[in-house]
Amino acid sequence: MTADQNIKRARSDAQKAERQAAILSAARDMIDEDGFDRVTMSALAKRAGLAKGTLYLYVRSKEELFLLLFVQAMERVVSRFKTETRPGSNAAQIAKGIAKQAQTTPLFLPMFARLVAMIESNVADEPLFAAKRQMMVLSAEWATHLAHVTGVAPDRIEPLAHAIMMAMQGAAQFDLSSQRDPTDLPEDIRDAFSRYAFSPSFEPSARLLLEAAMAKAPSE
Repeated sequence: MTADQNIKRARSDAQKAERQAAILSAARDMIDEDGFDRVTMSALAKRAGLAKGTLYLYVRSKEELFLLLFVQAMERVVSRFKTETRPGSNAAQIAKGIAKQAQTTPLFLPMFARLVAMIESNVADEPLFAAKRQMMVLSAEWATHLAHVTGVAPDRIEPLAHAIMMAMQGAAQFDLSSQRDPTDLPEDIRDAFSRYAFSPSFEPSARLLLEAAMAKAPSE
């Protein structure tokens, strides 16, 4: 490939990345304004200033769009974990920090709650596998930093990281129920819904997992 072809390809790749970023930004705005259920490919194309056929060159379905948004949110969560979670923190502090990072990263928890049943199951193999590879890299980065801040041995960190993430995903799923308007619920079951809010569900589980693992960590 000639130097001129390399320049053209780099320019084309940059343009594609810029357009995809604009599509994802438009999708985030739509979700913020109208919620997940109101997002359609037609409305997104209009919001992004694209023909619908052009939009399909970048993302082929609403579920694929959500998957891309989740990967972006996960990147942000992992970056924040690596920046904000320091060695010397105890289990409760780490659990609290993980919960805060998940809750305050836009779209992360709502997408995580819908990831398996509603998103991944409706995405074609090629984009699904590409996203899975990105998530595997991000998960490994998250686990590596978790080992650094907890002192947990390398052979035990992957099961710990996996258990914490599974607890987070489960809590995110239950959190959807807690967000129902209590005025629409019979009084005798309102507490049954409200108790599933994310932090009260996730933090104690994460803290217990971390305490058990850190108690067995080798002392310095």
